[in-house]
Amino acid sequence: MTLRDAVSLAVSGLRGSAVRTLLTILGLGVGVGAVLTVLTLGTAGQARVEDEIARLGVDKIWITSEDAAHPLTSDCAARILQATGVPVCAGSCTGGYIVLDGVSAAAQIAGYDTGLAGVHKPAAGEGRLFTQQDHEQRRSVCLVDRALEDSLGGDVVGRRVTVGGRRLRIIGVVEGMPMQAMTAGGGLLLMPLTTYEDTFGASVAELTLIVPRGRSAALLADEALAALSADGGYRAATLENEIDAARQVVRIFVMVLACVAAVCMLTGAIGVMNVLLVSVRERRREIGLIKAVGGTSAQVGMLFLLEAAAYAFLGGLLGVAVGMLMIHMCGSWIGLTARLSLWTALPVLCGASLLGAAFGVAPAIRAASMQPVDALRCE
Repeated sequence: MTLRDAVSLAVSGLRGSAVRTLLTILGLGVGVGAVLTVLTLGTAGQARVEDEIARLGVDKIWITSEDAAHPLTSDCAARILQATGVPVCAGSCTGGYIVLDGVSAAAQIAGYDTGLAGVHKPAAGEGRLFTQQDHEQRRSVCLVDRALEDSLGGDVVGRRVTVGGRRLRIIGVVEGMPMQAMTAGGGLLLMPLTTYEDTFGASVAELTLIVPRGRSAALLADEALAALSADGGYRAATLENEIDAARQVVRIFVMVLACVAAVCMLTGAIGVMNVLLVSVRERRREIGLIKAVGGTSAQVGMLFLLEAAAYAFLGGLLGVAVGMLMIHMCGSWIGLTARLSLWTALPVLCGASLLGAAFGVAPAIRAASMQPVDALRCE
């Protein structure tokens, strides 16, 4: 029996019971689809979690001065930017009351230099953000967040508020700016750092660096401190441990789901073995005839291995289609945008084919070890 004959007989075996073949392929396909869905959505979910972590500010480094002889300035931010190549923002903050037409509200008041957009990434919900001229000309302008806008009665863009005894014009409402955890108040007011210094007579309190993906916060902090002074006098605070813990939680969660999905795929492979064992029993006469006309045990075993591989491959292809559908449906349901990658689908498809073929070994051995006289005696 040639390989071509074995393939033809294997295809005939699959066609012999179309419903059983379809159900077997479907069982394995659901398992493959579940694995692809978990891996794809898990990767997208991990990226979303890291984005949310970054939005909350834990991807940042805060540098403060420990010695009055080494105060922080905007020039310090420029030196760090030149040394590290990462965005740096100089800033200072305090608490106070904001007064608008007799309505007052407690708020956090912060001043930032031109690094505000690159580090904190505020989004203008209304109006505009600060320009270079606002910083250079020390203009009396400010931004408020949604919470402070609501505290002041709403519709505040273009109106003037009193802050620290100074009249400032609100030029925009920002979103996405985190507040200092220890500052209580009804919202956040931002002004150019130069305006803040003129208003409160304060200097730079801290420098904030953003940590790009793939870079170590600890190493970046050391570079920044080295750029400031070789004699020390500055301290860097990071939340690298918290970042790693959050990533580890996401990885564990994805791995647990992947293990559950792999069990589904394993169940489908066991189904392939079960169907083939039943097929061996039902096709004893065929096996006996093949051996009676000169077929070898190896050729009989190869026949059933080919059937197992066919089940597994077809199940894998169906699983890719099921996975794409599940990714779209589940992603829409939980609010994740994800696409099945070729580099995710190919290893899973190959793994499913190998797994199905491996579970076809036992039926193949059973068929190969069957004696012609015993196989034909069933008739």
